[in-house]
Amino acid sequence: MLNALPMNVQARSPSCYTFGAFRFDPSRGMLYHGTETVALPERLARLLGLLIHANGEVIDKDIIATRIWPDTIVSDGNLSQHVYMLRQILEERARDRAYVVTVRGRGYRFVAPVSVAAPVPAPARARDEAAEPPVHVEPDLIQRYSRGSYLLSKRTAGALTAAAHQFEAALSVDPHYVPALIGLARSYSLMAQYSYAPGSSTFPKAKAAILRALEIDPLSAEARATLATVLLFCDWDWNQAEREIETATHLNSESTSVYLNAAWFYTCKGWGIEAMREMQRALSMEPSSPVLQLCLARIFLHTGQYRQAIDLFSALIENIPDLSIARRHRAQALMLNAQPVEALADLLVLPADRAEDLALRLPLLARAYAECGDIERAEALYQTLQELARTEFVVSSNLATVAVALGRIDQAFAYLERALEQREPALLLLRGLPWFQTIAHRARFKTFMQAIWPDSLVLHRRPFDGFDLAG
Repeated sequence: MLNALPMNVQARSPSCYTFGAFRFDPSRGMLYHGTETVALPERLARLLGLLIHANGEVIDKDIIATRIWPDTIVSDGNLSQHVYMLRQILEERARDRAYVVTVRGRGYRFVAPVSVAAPVPAPARARDEAAEPPVHVEPDLIQRYSRGSYLLSKRTAGALTAAAHQFEAALSVDPHYVPALIGLARSYSLMAQYSYAPGSSTFPKAKAAILRALEIDPLSAEARATLATVLLFCDWDWNQAEREIETATHLNSESTSVYLNAAWFYTCKGWGIEAMREMQRALSMEPSSPVLQLCLARIFLHTGQYRQAIDLFSALIENIPDLSIARRHRAQALMLNAQPVEALADLLVLPADRAEDLALRLPLLARAYAECGDIERAEALYQTLQELARTEFVVSSNLATVAVALGRIDQAFAYLERALEQREPALLLLRGLPWFQTIAHRARFKTFMQAIWPDSLVLHRRPFDGFDLAG
């Protein structure tokens, strides 16, 4: 067994430690098991080092928390999740704690005998190579991935399709490049979330890409967070999506991608305070990011803070003229802020684009005409959308928003129920968009809403909800 060592020695120690079938190199954060090598996330590496250096003594939970999260208040659940992940890596079973034992009411203890060993040598280098040879990175891989990431930020139908092509091209260079797999999953998922393509065709591709990413790197926080979004919008699996969000946060609590996915999960759930908190965390890390600013403005919109949303969308339009998606969203905010005339001005200057028009511009335009009292134009657009829906992809929930504005209540309900049957992703964001306020009191509408948000979610709702689901 090791002699007792100060807990702050770990980071400076050149030694490795062996226990069971494992060898742990704390200076590199590497865990070796036979021929396998696992790069531990920083906090898991620090946790394992603390446990080893306690020399078999119990380490209180508070001590672990202050050593690993010195500037953060950490819940017992967060610490327990890290211990759980460490046990999974060490292949411990529930009834066979060969390494980490829980001491109820106190903390944790490392019970396996530990020996000091020589550091694992670095791979042999050729005689003429430099001490730290440069890592070869295929230029085409990085170029394709960077281009895909840029296109992904645009959020238009054409840009998302092009982004998917770029990520696929990157994967043709390196099929195991996890960031490209995550980008590919996000591209396909956003196509459905923005109503550019049916989820039945894009979500399976998104899920296949993200599951492949997790096969390669099961500890990728960004992949876990992306999986949460796919599970939410594709399967409407609230519980599993929340578990993936929590796991992603525990793996990397300093990732803007994790914060962003968490913000959208809470927005869909109706928890406005939590959604805003996650966005604030993301923006504290990348305050100038147009994507994060766009998402913050959208969350303002979905939490009923229309004036703030309009101001932020306006700033984005002024500073980034080619970010046309901001103008589309500003039109939404103007409509909900009882400014249909101003919304019409935005919608009429947007460039013509078939996918964009069918996804939202034409339905919003019809709704704006109806609210301005121009029923003839609203009716004409409504008829056009119905005709187009016979041969092209038009989400039923958008048709319902126009139908209800025209007083066609039975048609509105028929479209809503069709959208529910098809699990349109847009429905998960309907709670904060009171397009159907005039029929919200009807039992049929309440039944529809409760099919999306089960009682377990309703009971824990936050005050900003757009509709009163409890009756």
